[in-house]
Amino acid sequence: MFLIKIFHFLKGYVILLISGHNKEEFLNSILKIGIKPIRMDYCDDGIIAALSVSDFFRIREADIRARVHILKKRGAVFVAKRLKKRKAFVVGMLAFVMMFALGSQFIWTVSYEGVESCDIQQLEKAVELAGLHEGMLKRNLKSGLEMKNIILNHTDNICWAWVYVKGTKAVVKVREDILPPEVFDPNVPCDIVAMRSGIIKRVITTHGKCVAAENQAVAPGDTIISGTYNFENEPGYQVHSAGVVEAYTEHVKTGTYKQNYCYKKYSGRKRRLVTLKFLKWELPLYLDGDIKYESYDSLQREYDLKLGKDYYPGLGIRVVTCEEYAVEKEPISYDVAAELAIKELEKEISRELLPGSKLIDRHEDVQKLDEETISVTLTMNFIEQIGTEKRIEEVTFIEPKTDRTAAGD
Repeated sequence: MFLIKIFHFLKGYVILLISGHNKEEFLNSILKIGIKPIRMDYCDDGIIAALSVSDFFRIREADIRARVHILKKRGAVFVAKRLKKRKAFVVGMLAFVMMFALGSQFIWTVSYEGVESCDIQQLEKAVELAGLHEGMLKRNLKSGLEMKNIILNHTDNICWAWVYVKGTKAVVKVREDILPPEVFDPNVPCDIVAMRSGIIKRVITTHGKCVAAENQAVAPGDTIISGTYNFENEPGYQVHSAGVVEAYTEHVKTGTYKQNYCYKKYSGRKRRLVTLKFLKWELPLYLDGDIKYESYDSLQREYDLKLGKDYYPGLGIRVVTCEEYAVEKEPISYDVAAELAIKELEKEISRELLPGSKLIDRHEDVQKLDEETISVTLTMNFIEQIGTEKRIEEVTFIEPKTDRTAAGD
């Protein structure tokens, strides 16, 4: 069906309105002389029929006359006839098509995906060292593997990278490193030391020598399980200590809070700063970039011009929307203010806890400083596993004693 429509468009056709009392007889007459309508529909005013250009000039051969009115002319023949009178338009269209075809051979836009915490400026420099930049010919691109190696060798905290080309846009996808915890070789001598202050509850030793007693207070860095064995009459040796150290720990947080709830009330006033972008050049479309609002939220959006499926000509705009607001305060009761403060202090303490911590006790102290201010102190006691491995840097042994008298004799 699609090919048939293209065929009729190339030949050209005329859409007619046939009306009058003899319209059906007229159609029968043209069918007898070999004129076949492309399509035909009934309407309130008569019959709408589409005829090819050659058949249109033969309808005068029909014996029965009817009122025939031309509604539309369709096809390449009529388009070409109209374009003859608009030479500048034709030249402009041809120039646009040529520029579109030529521009598709370049990279106009470079975007990045997977970037979270790595240095974006360092990544952009590495991409330029790999030979990828806006406005370059696509045929001058290095191979994907070569660009990947250059990017990885000139960036930190990136473990994988690849460059995808979509039309005139290059997408640099990266994957950042997930730093694993330090794991010592089992053959490397190490001690188990305290990560934080606490009072020893119990120590379960699997390798090494326990040097801390129960109910003993320890500070960060104190050795709890030693990996060094020294003997009086024999050479000492060192091992990779291992074990579990449980200790009572205390976390205390204090804060001062107001007995009111603050929230943003937007005034409805907004200001948009629009910047036109072309490759690496930017043109601000505003005269004054200063924001006169005392307090405001800022939202930035970027839009790239796209022609067709994947054609990016390098043009785009950046819109920064600034919305004014005022901070409103609503009074709240003493109990509500204390409850909100305690929840905030709990969040602060939770960020300090080690995995597997168990709460054993808590104490809350709320004091009223004035009519609007309260002071809250939260004390929470836990059982935590505070032991961590620490490499033994120095290797020292006690040499065995010898009997010099016997040797002299």
